[in-house]
Amino acid sequence: MSLSAHEMRQLYRSTVIVRKPTYGIVRGSHDLPYICLGPSITDGHETSKVIGKVHVSPQFVIRPSHLSPSYEEIFGEDHVDRALSGRLFGFMGFPDRPLECKSEFLEIQPCDDALDTVLAACLEELERREDITTGVIISPNNQYFPVSVERFISSVLDDEFSF
Repeated sequence: MSLSAHEMRQLYRSTVIVRKPTYGIVRGSHDLPYICLGPSITDGHETSKVIGKVHVSPQFVIRPSHLSPSYEEIFGEDHVDRALSGRLFGFMGFPDRPLECKSEFLEIQPCDDALDTVLAACLEELERREDITTGVIISPNNQYFPVSVERFISSVLDDEFSF
């Protein structure tokens, strides 16, 4: 099932950014870690936790489609195993920004606890580790978490590029 443009905009607008990095990061290449929480995407669990890291490059990069890596080059010729924990994907929603975003790390964890409980535990763990770089996002539909991650990246870019 895919989302209509209206549903995607609604999902984007309904995403809640709970926590952003607390320092300027976009001026140079960097990794932007995040935790995206939302309703479970697997049966028998209450919440899904998506842990990822997006690499952001401030360089303006345009690649012809024939020079971009193909699915086979990234994942091989065989079918993808369900145990796959990493994927590579780009974000297309930044037409006026001179950067390239790629996600090269992804881990999905089903959680039995309610969203509020998982959120509190995540925030407590980040505070305990004194982590000031990881963002925390709440998605209304974690099946489409890349839309919520795009909202998170956009909010960080808006902060960094507003003069």
